[in-house]
Amino acid sequence: MRIRIPVLIVILGTALAFSSPSSAQSAPPSAGVKSQKSGLASGGVPDLSGIWDPDFHGPEGIRLNTWDPSDPYAAHPENSPMTPWAAEKFKDVRPPFGAKQTFNDTNDPVQRYCDPPGVPRIYMYPWEITFIQTPKIVYILYEYTKVWRAVFMDRDHPKDPDTSWMGDSIGKYEGDTFVIDTVGFNDKTWLDQTGHPHSDALHVIERIRRLDHDRLQLSVTIDDPKAYTKTFSAAKVYKLTNAPMGETLCAYSEMKEFQEKVVDKTQTPPSK
Repeated sequence: MRIRIPVLIVILGTALAFSSPSSAQSAPPSAGVKSQKSGLASGGVPDLSGIWDPDFHGPEGIRLNTWDPSDPYAAHPENSPMTPWAAEKFKDVRPPFGAKQTFNDTNDPVQRYCDPPGVPRIYMYPWEITFIQTPKIVYILYEYTKVWRAVFMDRDHPKDPDTSWMGDSIGKYEGDTFVIDTVGFNDKTWLDQTGHPHSDALHVIERIRRLDHDRLQLSVTIDDPKAYTKTFSAAKVYKLTNAPMGETLCAYSEMKEFQEKVVDKTQTPPSK
């Protein structure tokens, strides 16, 4: 895990925001984007080019600890619409974030074992993403843990997909939006930073679109009938940046340092 220096943490009301000065710079315009309004490249395909850094400012830029829109900061994570099966599993989690936050005694599979965070939790980390668009496959590269995904544009899901950390992803373009449909997850990851579980029936829909030249919106919809009694969605915004993607490997020693220098000092209850 790479700790960006300086890291500016601002607690404003109920929002906990991270800001990196180097990441706040706007990148030069991309030749592929015809207009900021449409965000479409030639041929009507959305242009997702560039390096995107989470934007922790504004109404959609808040730091999310859960995908539950009724409790984005995980003040009451036990109130998420879990089935009895998921609620029982949630009783045993000891996450590094949210109301049940702990580090030394955590059983977070990422913090404790450096397991992949999976989808959609990987979007909750304050690191960059980028896209490589080809006609048959769109690749998503994540700065955090230096993992990547392949989103297949020319096929359906296998009838019986092998389960995996990142699932089986297929995609399509709907106007200015890149839509990703993912199934075939194992049940070893958490949905979020607070330990909400999911089953192997998890179905995730990601909708990614360029709001304008410098902003990218990610909307995540979660459907898991084994673990949740209803479908729910949340969104966050990324900013175009000049900052290059760096080495952000999972290392327990760096996670501990980040916890002590950043997380522990900012886990202050929001003012009422």
